[in-house]
Amino acid sequence: MKLHHLRALTAIAEQGSINAAARTLCVSQPAVTRTMRELESEVGVSLITRNSWGVSITDEGRRLLTRARLIVHEFERAEADMAELRGVVGGQLRIGLSPLAGATLIAEAFVPFRSAMPEVAVEFREWNLPKLLDNLRNSRLDFALAAIPGAPPADAFVTCEPLLSFPTAFATRRGSRHASATSFAELQDAEWLHADGTEQFPRYLEAAFARYGLPPPRRITRCTSNLLTSKLLLNVDTVMALTRHVLILDPDSQLVQLNLPEDPPTLQMALLQREGAILSAPSDYFIHCVRQAAFRHRDATLPA
Repeated sequence: MKLHHLRALTAIAEQGSINAAARTLCVSQPAVTRTMRELESEVGVSLITRNSWGVSITDEGRRLLTRARLIVHEFERAEADMAELRGVVGGQLRIGLSPLAGATLIAEAFVPFRSAMPEVAVEFREWNLPKLLDNLRNSRLDFALAAIPGAPPADAFVTCEPLLSFPTAFATRRGSRHASATSFAELQDAEWLHADGTEQFPRYLEAAFARYGLPPPRRITRCTSNLLTSKLLLNVDTVMALTRHVLILDPDSQLVQLNLPEDPPTLQMALLQREGAILSAPSDYFIHCVRQAAFRHRDATLPA
């Protein structure tokens, strides 16, 4: 099993066809086909199946794919490290983030990073927490910054370093029929909006209503589109959990905080890294800039 075998498998998985994988690898389609036959012959199992819309990875192929991605990405990082030692400027950095990270620490950290490392190619990918964790495990991200509700994720392959806490509150648009609500009972028929890619927020909401002797709210809508979420918040009488700093820092906001008997869970902004990952120089410095930005945020006093 050689590196070009694993590169072919990962390219096919990411591109969905042998032709597209060949273009990505800058080789011919027959060369990729031959490489995959060699790999399947060596491992003794079928790794891909052809169908009318392209190529699918078999169960056996997916098992190998997880390790193949790790090996390929670690090899690329090793090449980048050696290039740096030879004095070659550049490199690549892949950072995953949740929306709150993009609105707070990332931009602030990027300014000093870019000043110090102008030649590094940087890629930001915004995903929900489950997808961030998956891409960290597969080594497709160097690290990630994510807002985590409640306890850190229990994941043996990912480390979690809390950086900041963001208290949250329920809010609705100014002038909404829900703006004067002071109890969950008054919000039984409200349109509850959330962007949680897991079931944590719906479970919390059901438990919160139960604590006041109420059945779950009738309408809980998940929306992972930031643009659509903003449109719904400002144009429909929805209720959503937001970080308090959003409301505090914008006194002219079209949103108002609800005075309910309890607030939703505090969000923890956390640095996520693959367990045992060896950081490149750009990764290490960007993380340093992130920690510095988090320190400045902690040092600034925001009203609770």
